[in-house]
Amino acid sequence: MIRMFFTLMLFFSLADAQFQKNFPFVGLFISTETVNINNDDPTHKSGVGIRYGQQSQEWRTTFALDYHKKSYSSFSVEIDKILLDEMFGTPKLRPYLGGTAGYLKYDKDALNEIPEESNGFYYGGNFGFIIYATDNIDVDLGYHYFKVQNLDFLDDLHGLTLAIHYFF
Repeated sequence: MIRMFFTLMLFFSLADAQFQKNFPFVGLFISTETVNINNDDPTHKSGVGIRYGQQSQEWRTTFALDYHKKSYSSFSVEIDKILLDEMFGTPKLRPYLGGTAGYLKYDKDALNEIPEESNGFYYGGNFGFIIYATDNIDVDLGYHYFKVQNLDFLDDLHGLTLAIHYFF
């Protein structure tokens, strides 16, 4: 299921890429996650990360490394469709909707009971807004929901992300 989802996301993002100009970017982000481990009370974890990606007028593809202290680290691929440009042109505030697939490694020291498997895959959706601060810098405010596979103690992750990207 996850392989098919990732393949479709990659296909749709690359199918249109030949005909549009792409703008590469790098960025830093902070995120907060709501984590529910073994049906305990949900906890909130904060993390930091780096991003690399390319954006056209309609699509954005991002590779991200994420680290949450005493929790987990992850690698993900995010493909977003930028919405409503047909109606408003290219405004300073642009909404987007996308999908994400990734791999996470949970820190065994953060768990009370050490499970046999602490690595898993996740997939999910995200939406948010791109706010252009200057010609070379944008701010991305988004919400995400990820369904986690292969980890018995963790079903999902969801939260907010704030990123700053520099286009070169």
